[in-house]
Amino acid sequence: MGFYYGQGRLEALRLYRRVVLQPWAYTPEELARLAPTEALAYLSLGEDPGPPAPWQLPRENPRWGTRLVDPGHPAWVARVVEEALRLLAQGFRGLFLDNLDQAASVSREATLALLLTLRRAVGPAYLLANRGFALLPQMADAVDGVVFEAFSTTWEGGPRPLPRPLLRANAQTALTLAGLSLERFSLDYADRPNLARFARKRALAHGLFPLVAKERHLLLPTDTEG
Repeated sequence: MGFYYGQGRLEALRLYRRVVLQPWAYTPEELARLAPTEALAYLSLGEDPGPPAPWQLPRENPRWGTRLVDPGHPAWVARVVEEALRLLAQGFRGLFLDNLDQAASVSREATLALLLTLRRAVGPAYLLANRGFALLPQMADAVDGVVFEAFSTTWEGGPRPLPRPLLRANAQTALTLAGLSLERFSLDYADRPNLARFARKRALAHGLFPLVAKERHLLLPTDTEG
């Protein structure tokens, strides 16, 4: 699995079985040239960067300039499904579902209903969830895999290990994930070899396939060596 939030680099991306990409960054022709690598399109289910809309809530995420959404708003549900189908028609083989935690903080049940509606709409397309652990175990009925972002490290203040209480809590969540029929990945940030080794070793010990990136904002193709 690779994550790349830039443009081009098709030769490098073809080294991966699957890659998560920004949908604006690749044309249908480029996606076809990526084969047999499966490209997953980034899709936010809990935040909206667009102009003011009826599904947006007053709560803003100042870091990204986005607004939280009501995951049960009929117009938002329709928008998500429409965008998902458009991306699959463009040539993406699946979707990377982000901001599930934010959506679940507004309404757990509405977020689960949105996920199930999306699953029915896209059929067998691969759905990869970014966290969303408040939605377990029901989320496992709607997605094929889950990424445990920041399982062992944090990028806040520069890549470093998480505090021990968070490490213990994340280990408990990994135990829950191990009992579900999902592909399970960790995604950590490490700019030093010793931190990368720590993240990989700990992920494997808890039943997760380790993905380690050197940069949080650029997310270059994931370094899984070692």
